[in-house]
Amino acid sequence: MYRSTTVQDLSSSTTTTAMTNQMRLAIMTGAGGVGKTTLAVNLGYEVARLGYKVAIFDLDPQGSINVACRLKKTPAPKATTAWIYSGFFDGTYTLTPVWEQYVKTLDVFQGGSALFKIMSNLAQPGGCNLLKEALTEYPLPHDLVIFDCPATLEQIPKSALVAASHLLVPLMPDAKAVDGTRVLLDWYAASIQELQLISPPFFLGFVINNMEDGAEHQRLSKELPPRYQARGYHVFPPIKHYTAFVNAWSEGVPLRVHRSTHAALKPIEAITGAIIQVVKGEKRGKAKSNRR
Repeated sequence: MYRSTTVQDLSSSTTTTAMTNQMRLAIMTGAGGVGKTTLAVNLGYEVARLGYKVAIFDLDPQGSINVACRLKKTPAPKATTAWIYSGFFDGTYTLTPVWEQYVKTLDVFQGGSALFKIMSNLAQPGGCNLLKEALTEYPLPHDLVIFDCPATLEQIPKSALVAASHLLVPLMPDAKAVDGTRVLLDWYAASIQELQLISPPFFLGFVINNMEDGAEHQRLSKELPPRYQARGYHVFPPIKHYTAFVNAWSEGVPLRVHRSTHAALKPIEAITGAIIQVVKGEKRGKAKSNRR
């Protein structure tokens, strides 16, 4: 069971903080299967449990968040993030509170297959600005808005690039994901030039994710952080692959609810701490407009 609310409802509710420091965090990857959505929902939960208002926008046509949070898998197109890109957006964000028995300030704007139908709109001139324009014209009261992007480098992630204030890049330590991250950084540099972004989003950092005990994962987990740190990027502590993440998905709950003392919570808390710093206006990060 779930219920939804709109931005009109939210405007009359009590918010935890002013929105002057609203952080818009795009979680992007250059390869699939790195645990992006798992990271997005657990970070959203961790920030919300500290009392901040969080909205997660599912920009992925796969709609994986629907499964993670036990939401209706086929919402009406107007009740999804596709509505923002439709050309008829009127400020109605259909936000669904999730995990309400544990937190009161976490909402999800569902994605899913409706996003396939608006790709032609995104390809039009100015299409990549639609997400930013929506959030500017119809601002949300949330402290943190997370964009859970698809594992592609096409028009939807480009719209998130325009709208985001920060980027977080999960990286699985295998050859495919490492090359995908190289492509992502190339795409980032090319896109900010193409879109003529005067203030491109800052990199909050990279996180080695889904790290397993195999020799290749262990080797790359040691070799990769110094490479990125040498370029000035922040690299968060690695997050290992645990069956507990799968079990939490199966139960439709965040990891902390599944196991309140799980070892993976500590590296997630490190990222949460960096997000809180930004929300509080204590830290900005660095843009990488001309470096790969």
